[in-house]
Amino acid sequence: MSKFKVGDRVVVVVDEAGKGYWLGRRGAVEVPEDGGKLSVGVFFDSGASASFAPEELEFEHVYDELSKKPADEAPLLALKVDTRPSDAVSHPSHYADGWSNGAEVIDITENLNFNRGNACKYLARAGKKGGPEKELEDLRKALWYVRREIERLGGVSE
Repeated sequence: MSKFKVGDRVVVVVDEAGKGYWLGRRGAVEVPEDGGKLSVGVFFDSGASASFAPEELEFEHVYDELSKKPADEAPLLALKVDTRPSDAVSHPSHYADGWSNGAEVIDITENLNFNRGNACKYLARAGKKGGPEKELEDLRKALWYVRREIERLGGVSE
């Protein structure tokens, strides 16, 4: 049974089937479960409708609370997007493509600390530079920075 009921405000937080098209979109639940398939029908603010597994959605108020940045950090909404052509130094393609809003990885990482920014950088470029070995290397590098950040915060990484 779905945790959502008709009228609940939700945000799409995982969208593998739609390749990110629905990611971040907001709407209201119109069908809590679709024919026993454990999918939730959502009517979006844009007027479109689509169905998602419950784990692909989050309550809008929970999403908004988790998305709040501390007051001393710059908001991500104030990103400046550079539309100049790609080049190997200032706009490498493995950091510049794939973002639906046209942002580049640097636009995101500049708003994070060093470890988190590097983890984001390696995750974003994984699979875009070299073959499968290079993709695994980038994912391992991202994991290394995440573990380092956990340790910096006093946690124990696995």
